[in-house]
Amino acid sequence: MVDCKPVTTPLATGTKLTPCKNHVSEAFPYRELIGALMYLSVGTRPDITHAVSYLSQFNLCYGKDHWAAAKRVLRYLKGTSKLKLTYSRSEEGLVGFADADWGSDITDRRSYSGYMFSLSNSAVSWCSKKQKSVALSSTEAEYMSLSDAAKEAIFLSNLLKELGFDDLARMTVYNDNQSAAKLASNPVFHARSKHIDIRAHFIREVLKDGKFDLKYLSTDEMTADILTKALPKAKVDYCVKGLELLY
Repeated sequence: MVDCKPVTTPLATGTKLTPCKNHVSEAFPYRELIGALMYLSVGTRPDITHAVSYLSQFNLCYGKDHWAAAKRVLRYLKGTSKLKLTYSRSEEGLVGFADADWGSDITDRRSYSGYMFSLSNSAVSWCSKKQKSVALSSTEAEYMSLSDAAKEAIFLSNLLKELGFDDLARMTVYNDNQSAAKLASNPVFHARSKHIDIRAHFIREVLKDGKFDLKYLSTDEMTADILTKALPKAKVDYCVKGLELLY
């Protein structure tokens, strides 16, 4: 891969992989590559986090298409090898972004959640993962994503308070689905939420207790979009800049 041709996105738009029905081919060191990419995504490269999370579900059932998609992440890293998380002095406190891609997995139709938190305008925490149950609407998928983000928000806020930075611990979390925000803020909205798993309603308690403010942000400005789906180059570039991954 030293002389590979770089690409501009970690995952090609429209990528739809399914588990390989044949026996796992040991000809490709797929699991080893995914493990190495996961190390990078957790530590310094949030821009590949969704691609790695998506590809890791095929660790026991991969084939040539999965291997090609994994190598594409390497090709993306080859072209962006000088990108680095940049932290600068700022009075900006914690800011969160939560997003979801509804029913994106064609195998089980479960949605992907993604969240990112920044401190002093730079990413300090991020996550991309498949939701544990099928969401019946985009609103429900975004609602469950907000609950995941709320747990991380409380952890980060408590950590800053423990370190004596109470002024930075107060935060705002943004999402791009106004119906999900209404569902989270209005416990009387029963018909739309009575079937949702109890753990997803955690967000309501958090907002009721005033742990953070929840505000709307348009999809075009949603940095966490890169943590939920494959995006075209223009949107990848926008999200990378929002993560403070700079050359």
